[in-house]
Amino acid sequence: MRIGWIDYLNTLPFNFEKTGIGLDFRYSLVKGVPSTINRLLSEGSVDVGFISSAHYLENWKDYLILPDLSISSLNRVQSVIILSDRPIESIDKIYLTGDSKTSRYLTKIIFELFLKTPPEYKELEDLHALEEKEAVLLIGDSAIKYSSAKKYSYDLSSIWYRETGLPFVFALWCVRKEYYKKFPERVKSLHKTLKLSKNRFFENINSAGLSEDKIQYLKNLDYCLSSEHLKSLELFSEYLMKIGILRQKPEFNFI
Repeated sequence: MRIGWIDYLNTLPFNFEKTGIGLDFRYSLVKGVPSTINRLLSEGSVDVGFISSAHYLENWKDYLILPDLSISSLNRVQSVIILSDRPIESIDKIYLTGDSKTSRYLTKIIFELFLKTPPEYKELEDLHALEEKEAVLLIGDSAIKYSSAKKYSYDLSSIWYRETGLPFVFALWCVRKEYYKKFPERVKSLHKTLKLSKNRFFENINSAGLSEDKIQYLKNLDYCLSSEHLKSLELFSEYLMKIGILRQKPEFNFI
């Protein structure tokens, strides 16, 4: 089994190698940023992957979701932020990280539907010279590292919660349908292992060698996938249809 793996701080609870839970079959971890894992799963270069929720919404016919698992947040997420020299409603140009499709799409929903002030979107090529850019979208460890780099900081999950009252789902564990048909027991075993790893990690989080800031960051996140999370994904997909990114309403299919 080739497992697409995002090596960010917020994926640590799923790291079964570090929590000491083994798999009873051969596997390899293929590491990359979310956009890379999205592409590899689409290509069939990995069989199972932790992917952007937006990527599932665009490709739901190809995948099945592993239940009860996600990276989500209720209100603040801290690792998906817009940094700006001016208030968000006055932003004229924003540089978007290419690392995450979900965060890019959420940014466009915020500007085009919530604020109704769409800026010019530019690609963020690197993190150098942030001070020269009016506004930037950052995710993951980079967002945490540069959180104080500009005068204004906006947490995208907080804006979503303010507008919808729902958690926001950033990422899902998904498997290619054809792989699941061939090896359902392997996928079920991985699913069980990921759930056990998540539970064991939080049971022993104070002995994981993390700073207090990192512990509080991880405790603030939501790793479940409840009916409220699915309701949020449905609303997210409706908004994406409104701004012309999605053409078809997705279905949510599970192993």
